[in-house]
Amino acid sequence: MCTVPNRQRGQYARTAGRRREIARAVLRLVEEKGHAQVTTAEVARRARTSEATVLYHFPGKDHLLVAALEYADAASADREVRDLAGLRAFVRRATTHHEPVLRLHTVLAGNAATPDHPAAEYFARRNAAAIDEFRRLVEERQRSGDAHPGLDPADVARQIVAVWDGLTAQWLVDPSFDLAETLIRAIRRLTAQNWMDVRRSLLAPETGL
Repeated sequence: MCTVPNRQRGQYARTAGRRREIARAVLRLVEEKGHAQVTTAEVARRARTSEATVLYHFPGKDHLLVAALEYADAASADREVRDLAGLRAFVRRATTHHEPVLRLHTVLAGNAATPDHPAAEYFARRNAAAIDEFRRLVEERQRSGDAHPGLDPADVARQIVAVWDGLTAQWLVDPSFDLAETLIRAIRRLTAQNWMDVRRSLLAPETGL
């Protein structure tokens, strides 16, 4: 059986560690000053390394910004949205504490429409993961009687992701509306919750129907 020499494994670990340090520095810089202010020189200073080392691992600014989003995702990997209350908390946390990262996400999502852009692969994975997460949410709501049983969960999930992306872009330009509540109202409409509520009321024993 082929094994990787200890020295080579150690080198891989050091490389991965250095990339994480750089990505963390980029994320902190985005949170403090916004993505437009990210420079390789400032990232190198914060990561306590050289600019040449930063460019060795990440050949351009867009690569650095994608790394920052990946680092942020890894830090919140255990925060799966299981219900609308959890979704509300997630959105409130994003808009209150991580607006610069939300803005970066929206900007890069638009750029990712170009197939060879550094963010294209990241957003392909991210969108697939988001659709899968919302699919599970819709399925759970179907089981609880809060979503119409005839809906295709994957199809509805894709629509929810589209609504989330569109509302986020609007909110970043005009934050006068409640993004979390607007998104939740949209999900209730997409899953026909009002119809399910009426049906449940009509079938309740006290109605006599």
